[in-house]
Amino acid sequence: MNKITIKVGNKAHKVEAPESWDDLDDRTAMLFYSTLFGGRGDEFTRNAFTAVKLISLTMHVLKTDPAVLAQWEAACLREFPEHGQTVFLEELKQVIHAALGGLFDIITDDEAGATGYAVRFNRTRNLFPSLAHTTTPPRKKNAPPKPAKTVWYYAPKDGLENITLYEMGYAFSLYETYLQTGETQYADQLIAALYRPGRPETQEERDSAWHGDRRQPLRRYEDKVAERAKLVATMPMLTRRLIVFWFAGCREKIARAYPKVFKRSGEDAGGANYGWGGLLLRLAETGTFGGLDSTADQHYSNALTYLSMKEDDRMEMEKEMAKRRRK
Repeated sequence: MNKITIKVGNKAHKVEAPESWDDLDDRTAMLFYSTLFGGRGDEFTRNAFTAVKLISLTMHVLKTDPAVLAQWEAACLREFPEHGQTVFLEELKQVIHAALGGLFDIITDDEAGATGYAVRFNRTRNLFPSLAHTTTPPRKKNAPPKPAKTVWYYAPKDGLENITLYEMGYAFSLYETYLQTGETQYADQLIAALYRPGRPETQEERDSAWHGDRRQPLRRYEDKVAERAKLVATMPMLTRRLIVFWFAGCREKIARAYPKVFKRSGEDAGGANYGWGGLLLRLAETGTFGGLDSTADQHYSNALTYLSMKEDDRMEMEKEMAKRRRK
């Protein structure tokens, strides 16, 4: 948390402002997200949140009563009779930026005299590490009721720390398709790919802490994704939105950690783009991690670190060739 002091008139107010969405406890994160994106409709995202919502979040961070705003505005009007309203709005904007700077990218257009706010994707702690689906078997006439059956579905660890290269490529592709099309079916499939039932519990699994991931594998179980996506579509929209928001934060963190692998929009990706399938085939062809199956099951960081190193080698070779041409 970022400790800041906010001074309004002669009173100083010390608060802890969040440096990221991870600094918010689960209840507050859900409240903030719901405040920003809640409303009618069934779409996953809304980008038309208003200044009123930003002020509401700021008051929550400051732990102060909204009535203080009226007192604050009145004080500005008394001190600056001609320009009090302008002074109040400028001071309020500064307070909003200080309180919410960790949650939003603040974009200022000096020429237009406008300020925009874009939510930061920096939530890597999952609000829903597991989900349950309960079904009640149909009851036959005059027969005693059968007990309900509950199946638990588990998410990857916070920050996607325990996913394989194959799973990363699969999930990233679904997310990117969702962004391109805006069709919620791809977001539902993404959640269905991330949340999977646990493997059968054995003594070995318990002793090894499930080898770091208790979920059923994704590879070779892909047909189950469509089946689970139907269940996902019945979940509350807010839950689904928050899971996608969390995934986007994890994806952003991984991309920032490996900038030489994840080229930003407009950058030269270095040749034809064959997607994640092409990447797997190229890595398998090198034999660095074994065959295709072994490569797919590698922890994503192993593969991305290797690719970063190869990019360093390529850039060094280009520099060397450029030196030789100058001679």
